[in-house]
Amino acid sequence: MHSVQGLKATAIAVAVFAFASHAFAQEGSLQFDKQRAQTVRAAAGQALGPASRGAPADAVQAFLRGRGKSESSVAALRQTDSRTSAGGVTHVRMEQQVAGLTVYGAYVKAALNARGELVQVIERTAAISGAPKAASISESQALSAAMQRLHPAAQASFAAGARSGNTLQFAGGAFFHSDPRVTKVAVPMNDGSIAEGYLVETWTRKSNELHHTLVGGDGTVLSVERRTASDSYSVFIEDPLKGPQTTVNGPAPASTPGTTPSPAGWLGSVAQSTFLITGNNVKGYLDTDANNKPDSGGTAVADGNFLTAWNGTVSPTTTSNKAVAVQNLFYLNNVIHDKLYTKGFTEATGNFQADNFGRGGRDGDPVLAEAHDGSGTDNANFATPNDGRSGRMQMYLWTGPGQSHEVRVNSPISASYNAVPAAWGAVLNSTGVTGNVVLANDGAGTSTSDACESLTGNLRGVVVLADRGSCDFVVKAANAQRAGAIGIIVANNQGTIETLVMGGDANIRIPGVMIGKNDGAALRALTSPNVTLRKLPVQPLQLDASLDADVVFHEYGHGLTWRMIGGMSGPLAGAIGEGASDTVAMFMNGDDRIGEYSASNPAGIRRAPYAGYPLKYGDVKGEEVHDDGEIYAAAMWRLMELFGTRREQLFTHFVDGMNYTPSTPAFEDMRDGMLQSIANTTASATDCGLVWQAFAEFGIGQGAQGIATRTGATVTPSTVNPGNTCSTN
Repeated sequence: MHSVQGLKATAIAVAVFAFASHAFAQEGSLQFDKQRAQTVRAAAGQALGPASRGAPADAVQAFLRGRGKSESSVAALRQTDSRTSAGGVTHVRMEQQVAGLTVYGAYVKAALNARGELVQVIERTAAISGAPKAASISESQALSAAMQRLHPAAQASFAAGARSGNTLQFAGGAFFHSDPRVTKVAVPMNDGSIAEGYLVETWTRKSNELHHTLVGGDGTVLSVERRTASDSYSVFIEDPLKGPQTTVNGPAPASTPGTTPSPAGWLGSVAQSTFLITGNNVKGYLDTDANNKPDSGGTAVADGNFLTAWNGTVSPTTTSNKAVAVQNLFYLNNVIHDKLYTKGFTEATGNFQADNFGRGGRDGDPVLAEAHDGSGTDNANFATPNDGRSGRMQMYLWTGPGQSHEVRVNSPISASYNAVPAAWGAVLNSTGVTGNVVLANDGAGTSTSDACESLTGNLRGVVVLADRGSCDFVVKAANAQRAGAIGIIVANNQGTIETLVMGGDANIRIPGVMIGKNDGAALRALTSPNVTLRKLPVQPLQLDASLDADVVFHEYGHGLTWRMIGGMSGPLAGAIGEGASDTVAMFMNGDDRIGEYSASNPAGIRRAPYAGYPLKYGDVKGEEVHDDGEIYAAAMWRLMELFGTRREQLFTHFVDGMNYTPSTPAFEDMRDGMLQSIANTTASATDCGLVWQAFAEFGIGQGAQGIATRTGATVTPSTVNPGNTCSTN
């Protein structure tokens, strides 16, 4: 990453609020062309054409010409990566460029077998017929438009700094983890034209929100891609510890670099301490003050032995238990790095390493793993920038078994309801906030009271009561705050109280809690109730997610899918990201329940165990990615059951299948990727039959189709099982 510190800034600083005239698309205006990628696969044992004598990229271009792509469109393709797997399959990635600009969203992923024959091509290319229409706004105006869409209340200002090619970096101040970047790109529009636009990257410091915002040349926000995955867990039962601390050894440095996943070993040669452990794959540290930098303190460790003992009878915030959090988080990140490396997540496919040892990809991007991150509770997240820049994992402390907060009804009756604290905005203390309760009113034309839309009326000084609904909890809090509320209570329409699904937002200044469905109904039935939201004076002992391998492996799984597949946002792809991350944890830990320790619940954090999971593809609505993602993970658990003792081979197909999967996939795309991996590596029709069986049992059989829509997703399920074939839809 290039730093703009010390560089002379341009004379004019750009305020966030300086440009608003085109911040949102107008009805009927041109939009970014979000066409689906086209996938062409050869039948099992066959090829798409004869073996090529030239470079793999030449074979791909010739194939596309044969498919009717124009010469100008094909000539615009540039190879970005080429690698050959252990099975002899060469994977080629390409992008389009026009007038020196990368065409946003245009790409090709192709696979050639050991004989040089094309066996699969995934392409999403734009028609190129001349130079793109010039933009009428500048980089600074594009940044301002993106900020107004994402962080309208942020009082940040920017100064233009270093330029590298088509990318201009802006000094953004303490609000950002990384300085914003604006890259001029060519944008394919839905009328077939190409226009200049800007890809704006913003990455916040406190809440770890990484966004890629596509801004048109007229200032219209065309697309927002959220590249941070946050996870939520129920927290109220008991602590099922699975075993005692065990001393393990890290791998020895390899005598021949390039022969092992971690040829330099796990531990770097720099000074180490109990609060900061640095290696080639991960930099693990304590971040209790949420400044995204290692906390001071800790004890120097000169001999490489991080052996602090854990004490589960006292708070995780003791000095010794903080050290355990860092050493455990460092260890788990290295374990998953090395395992995924053996499955195909290597330097060339975009893994996370400081030094790539000349084995492809871009180095300089070890995972930044933050234990005891102070920006939230009862949660975890992972932000994934492009290859060459570190992903960041934030691990929070969790509320242990027992109640921590309550909603106290002062009048017209005296009552108390158990509550879950929200991880956004103001933190409640034992005094709390007091006010009259008003039911959320989402305005004319809606029949909901979930605060997912702007609230009507002046709610100054009141506490808003909202149903859970389907929108992000930050949206609810922001709408209540804008209406003048001093707090928000969310009544869980699923019945039980559970951890909230949100990522937090530094702009939210009001507290929020969640109560159960029955308590919400009782509160709703009262006439003009006055309540106090508060933290209980006696708190349950917190739990440390850095000790929970399920949570750590799940979070790392988001880095895997973003890097190997590409776009993972949206109702279907986002759900796959969650389900695939659960799948990584299941492969690693061997059971069908996720996060039992952090959740204080032997049943884990999901709605049902994955063995015998009751929901199918037809139950996917595109409303909540964690819930929908369970269905994909359940199909994968069933597939693990069918593979039996050959689960490691399936793990390889799961990862390698991502090479054959288009960006922003649907569930059937993930299935088809594994089918192609099997066909091109083991040629086992029996294994392909098992894939069909497992997915068909969950409605993701032949002919199944999921399509993302403006309001969610529409799914056409299918239970058709074509049997022992590696052919796809």
